[in-house]
Order: sequence, then structure tokens, then C-alpha cells
Amino acid sequence: MRPSRAAVVAAFAALYVFWGSTYLGSKLAMASFPPYLLGGVRFIAAGLAMAGILLATRTLRSSDFANPRWWRNCGAAGVLFFAVANGLVSVSIQRIPSGLAALVVALTSVWIVAFDRAVTRAGAPGWTIVTGLACGVAGVAILGGPSWSGPAGELDAAGLLLVTVSTVAWAAGTMVAKHTERPPSVWAASVMQMLVGGAVMLALSAAFERDAWPAPGDVTAGAAWSVVYLVVFGSLVGFSSYMWLLQHVSAAAVATYAYVNPMVALALGALVAGETLPARTGIAAPLILGAVALLQFVRPPSRDEPPVEEE
Repeated sequence: MRPSRAAVVAAFAALYVFWGSTYLGSKLAMASFPPYLLGGVRFIAAGLAMAGILLATRTLRSSDFANPRWWRNCGAAGVLFFAVANGLVSVSIQRIPSGLAALVVALTSVWIVAFDRAVTRAGAPGWTIVTGLACGVAGVAILGGPSWSGPAGELDAAGLLLVTVSTVAWAAGTMVAKHTERPPSVWAASVMQMLVGGAVMLALSAAFERDAWPAPGDVTAGAAWSVVYLVVFGSLVGFSSYMWLLQHVSAAAVATYAYVNPMVALALGALVAGETLPARTGIAAPLILGAVALLQFVRPPSRDEPPVEEE
């Protein structure tokens, strides 16, 4: 059944606003938590909470989690979404302003459309996709280039590189989630992705961040509430909206969240965290967001094209 217009609008609103605010939320939470510990706690808590709610309300049954192949495919997507993409973004915003990280993450939408076209065998990317990629890369290059105001205005190159790599990882995870065998319920898939991705993040944190884990008394109230916000609105509401939209609208339509998220993140970063942006952001931002705008001219792949073979 086609979803109602109200449901689609509500899902997009959650995706736009809540995901745009998670960059600042993560930065505030990392005042007490190292990035991979934060991600592991956040996504395991969200996955368990979602599973409990859905099982208690009989929206899901235990059989929805019984297929090992579903766990394999959803787990692979979850690792790309969280252990790679989200983890790299969290590390990057320790080095660069959270609003700039959100701006670079807008490139994800260009990769999603390009990858979706490749996976569905819709032919070579058209001029719009190629131009969009070129504009997006140029925008990131401008951000990472020499500062107009001298060394004091330079951005951390490693931070920019990490967040750029995260865009490719998230797009790859989106393709795995969209084009491999998964549970009939998008909610079951979301639970699997969050639990596996969160478990991998927690394992990586135990291996590489153990010395940075805070004692209970060292966690500030602001960091604790930020974690709660990230679990409820960033993961339970925001990520579930993303996965639900992937099943009901085109990849290009879902990718439009990249228009709004950077503006929300830039505004919150400046107003709440007092972040300042380099002057060259005025050139880089139109290039990156213009790349996203070009996607609206991409024709979605035909539903009559042969499906990708499952392994």
C-alpha cells in the first residue's frame, strides 16, 4: 500500500530536523564520551528500545529476527552506517566545526544516486551526476585548501578527509540496505542494523578507547542529556524515518535531506556552540549544495530493469 502524504511529510520532517541537530548533539556528548563509545551506547540502546517497543506492541514477532541471512545483510549495512560512517563523522567533529561536517556530509546524497544507478544497472552516470560529483569534490577541496586569512584560519585536513570518506561509507550502506535480502519489516531491519553496528562500535571502543572511558561521576549532565537526545531523536526517530523512506520513495527524494541538515547544523553550531566558519565556506557551500540540487534532474532507474542477483 502507498503511504499517506501525511506520513511521508512527517518522516521527511523528522529526517531534516532531527538529523540536522545530531551533529551538535554528538559534539556536546563527546565532552564526556569518546566517539566510538558514544556510538556504541547510542545505537545499542536505540536498537534494544525499538525492539522492546515493537515486540511489546506485537508490531514485530521473534520470527522477524530468525533468518541468518537477514542478520548478515542488515549487519553489513549497520557496520557501514554506524561503525564506519557515523564513527568517522564523530571523530571529525572533534577536529572541525560540526556545521562544516554536516555540509560535507551533504555529498552523501550524490554518492547514493550514483551508486543506486550502478547497482540497478541503469547505465553510465549522466552529466548531472558527474557534474554533481565534480562540484561536491571541488567544494570540499576549497574547504581544505589554503586559508585566505593565513595559518590561523586553516581547517584540519584529517578531519575533512574523515568526514568525506564517511559519505562514501554511508552511501554504500544505503545500497546494501536497499538492494539485499532483508526482513519484510523495515523496523526489524533497523533493529538489526543498529544492534550490529553499535556492537562493532563498542568493540572498537574497548580495543582503542578504553583509557578514555569516563567514570560515572565524570559524565556531565549536558553530555548525558545529549546521549538521550541522540538515542531518541537521532536514532529511534531519525534513522527509522530514513529507513522507512527508502522503502517508499526514490533514493533521490530521500537524498534531499542533505539540503536541510547542513543549514540546521550550521545554525545550531553558531548559536549554541559559538562555532565560526572560514570565509571560503561562502564558496564551498553553494558548490556542495548545488551538487545536491542537480540530483533532482536525475531520472530514477526503471522498475522494469532486472534486479541484482542475491548471493
